[in-house]
Amino acid sequence: MKKLITVSILMMPLSVVFAGVVAISNPSDSYSAKDVTNAWKGKTTAQLVENASASDGFYSDVVGKSAESVAKKIKRKVFSGRMSPPKELPSDSEVIKYISANPGSIGYVKDSSVDGSVKVIK
Repeated sequence: MKKLITVSILMMPLSVVFAGVVAISNPSDSYSAKDVTNAWKGKTTAQLVENASASDGFYSDVVGKSAESVAKKIKRKVFSGRMSPPKELPSDSEVIKYISANPGSIGYVKDSSVDGSVKVIK
């Protein structure tokens, strides 16, 4: 019986596909991967743009911290006046539209959403 269950599970198609999350900027900006991490740690003056649907993947994959950890750090820095709060937008397309029109901004979207109007950093 165990073999039958194992074989059935192995024969099931893999229907879950995880989209990666990438940091993006205006094509005229020369941000590096290190700049992206530093921006979300409050160490730069870049305008941060967030998409709530992709935040967990971005924080864990790119920044290397949990979403809760980053949110706490951002709140402390905003409260103390050392950082502006990230601009929150509802979708990848809105983030891309904002960043392509605003040099000096950094955001993140699912890699499948990226088009030629923005530059992929990481």
